[in-house]
Amino acid sequence: MKKYYPRNPFVRVHKPVAGAILLGFCMLLLLTHCKKEPIRGWEYWLESPAAPEIVKVTPVLKNCEPPYPVSFTQETNNLLGNIRYRWSFGDGTSSNDQNPVHIYQTEGLYTITLIVSNEIGADTLAFTVPGLDQSSVAVNSKFSYSHFNNNNFAPAKVHFSNESSGANQFYWHFGDGGESSNESPEHVFDSPGTYTVNLKGECTSGESDEYVQQIFISPAPQRVFIDSLNLMLPSGYSASGIYVEMYHNTTYVGRTLIVSSGSFPLKFRRPEDFVYGTFFDFVQFTANETFRFVVLRDDGSQYPEFLDEFMLSTVDIKNNHYPNAYYSLQTVPVVHDLFIDLYFSY
Repeated sequence: MKKYYPRNPFVRVHKPVAGAILLGFCMLLLLTHCKKEPIRGWEYWLESPAAPEIVKVTPVLKNCEPPYPVSFTQETNNLLGNIRYRWSFGDGTSSNDQNPVHIYQTEGLYTITLIVSNEIGADTLAFTVPGLDQSSVAVNSKFSYSHFNNNNFAPAKVHFSNESSGANQFYWHFGDGGESSNESPEHVFDSPGTYTVNLKGECTSGESDEYVQQIFISPAPQRVFIDSLNLMLPSGYSASGIYVEMYHNTTYVGRTLIVSSGSFPLKFRRPEDFVYGTFFDFVQFTANETFRFVVLRDDGSQYPEFLDEFMLSTVDIKNNHYPNAYYSLQTVPVVHDLFIDLYFSY
């Protein structure tokens, strides 16, 4: 049974069924969503995707008195094709930016309109900004944060998202002696501990507000798990009898299963594809530590055939703040189609 795809990229085509059943189904729907392919005589039920749907718009005042800079952040579903944004700010000006910033020189009750459209259709939302019609608004400081690579092991890189309103100047104190005047900064906490982070937001009138949160940074991990290992060898190698031994410095950790047959890249997954263990223990992440991956071939003789090896310094992982995935270890000099993809967890 063949499947026919019409040229319209926004039309989904269901696999044809028995003609009589589909014809009856189309008749029940008054033929409004059915199409007949003239050459083959096939009939199809067509279902067009939905038009864009604006979920919400978040406006934030960036000062406590006029002029009022206002940032607009929109969330829209069903983003297909060529998306167009049209903002009308209610003061005779407009923008086609996705998330614009607009300055209102005087207070007033402005009605803002957002239209999001594509080839399928459009959605419109009209709204007002609370406080924009007032001669002054209160400063309200607030922030949220997230850990780089979702890891909070020291050293930990943390991204701060400023959610303040009514302020246009910001003063950050991170609790470890570090400071910043950026609106939404990043900061690296070098040592484990609990840090009190203080954000002071201030506007042109001098009015200010402070917001405080505590952030816990864990000690550096000592155990590194191998979630998976993908081995790529040049096409001249046979995939039969290949396996990888793992070492932490000079200490043997374990190995993968021996592959009896297959094609490259060879994929090994925790835990079923590893023998003895899948982790490096008591890792200190100092400059003289290395992980070694030795690629061997079991050819049936007493000693396996050495093919190549890959090295990874633990300080490289530390400098990348313990990423959940570490990609593409390559030999030096680089050999075409010779690499290992490693996926780590802690």
